[in-house]
Amino acid sequence: MNRIASTVTLAKIGKYIIEEKIGQGGMGTVYRGHDPSTDATVAIKVMPAGVMAEPLLRARFAKECQIARKLNHPNIVRVLDFGLDCSKPFMVMEHVDGEPVAERIQRDGRLPEAEAIRIIVQAGKGLHYAHENKLVHRDVKPDNILLTSDGVAKVSDLGLVKNLRDQSQLTRPKSCLGTPNFMAPEQFKDATRCDALNDLYSLAASLYMIVTGELPFRARTPYAVQAILNKKLNNELTPPRTLAPELSRNVEQQILKALQVDRSKRHASVLEFVEALTAEPLEGSPEPAEVLPPTDVSCAGKKENRAKRRFASGRSTSCQAVQRTPDAPWFGHVVNISQNGLCLELNRRFERGSLLSIVLEADRIKRRSLIATVIWVRQKGKVSWKMGCRLDQPLSEFEVHELR
Repeated sequence: MNRIASTVTLAKIGKYIIEEKIGQGGMGTVYRGHDPSTDATVAIKVMPAGVMAEPLLRARFAKECQIARKLNHPNIVRVLDFGLDCSKPFMVMEHVDGEPVAERIQRDGRLPEAEAIRIIVQAGKGLHYAHENKLVHRDVKPDNILLTSDGVAKVSDLGLVKNLRDQSQLTRPKSCLGTPNFMAPEQFKDATRCDALNDLYSLAASLYMIVTGELPFRARTPYAVQAILNKKLNNELTPPRTLAPELSRNVEQQILKALQVDRSKRHASVLEFVEALTAEPLEGSPEPAEVLPPTDVSCAGKKENRAKRRFASGRSTSCQAVQRTPDAPWFGHVVNISQNGLCLELNRRFERGSLLSIVLEADRIKRRSLIATVIWVRQKGKVSWKMGCRLDQPLSEFEVHELR
């Protein structure tokens, strides 16, 4: 590390003016600060002097700060600068006006499924970007996912990030880095072998806590590391729907799959995990085949019959969310329709799980307003989305014919 700044005072570190302490953890204290050269508000993480006493640790800190500075993604907290003030290394990051997801859960309890998925999808986009750049986080957890005041999720605290391109052994063999409740079992044994599947595991464990309000693989004490590892190896995890009965079966299945001890049974990537949660491809993924509109589960296995009952349609429609304070209706058209569901194209994205009031143009039938739940969403253009919706009450064949 080349830069040596001025002596640390209560009001300043390096060139940055410290304004207020905003957080503290095992890897340092975080302050809100001011950058006089840009007049910007920043977050400054000051590492404990004792933690960085060894040359190996100082080298790792500098190396990983350099790596983190290369990441530029809307769902990752940017690292702007780093330095050494006397014996105290510090890292300067963008200041996020918001709070960690963990604090939100502590205050409000478990979050609704749609909001939880939105958070995890955004965090997943950030992690996917990092993985594409051969970087692994190694400490994904609700404390390290920040929510901005306008609802954007950002992955933070990249101090444990590992560069898969770098073969230098800055992490000691057999070291255990990360937080036990959210770590993959193999990470307990050797953090030097961490890869994207470890971040996938931790992201799924974070989703578990967000939708249940409970720590995954809880032990009697937070320091019972061996007990937590044993629970993971024996798959001793309370199913999410036992704690949150309203949770969809698909989300539960995807969480449990990502938390498999056998790595080969997990999703192949974070990208695959979030797509399985939402059926929505992320930027950079292959274009999926056309998703058919939903049909009744009782018809499973009768693909030919389902297809015959699905009809193309260009009928105009207006939609609005069913909520206490309804918003203005959004207009679009029906792509196709069946007795059990319909596919809409709108210039507005409704979240998966949203309950919609849908008004269709119709002249000869009385049923004009339908209630449906969004079960998949896919972006078609810059401001256009397709959405598959399951009707709360099936249509008759006559109604489907009239609404084609």
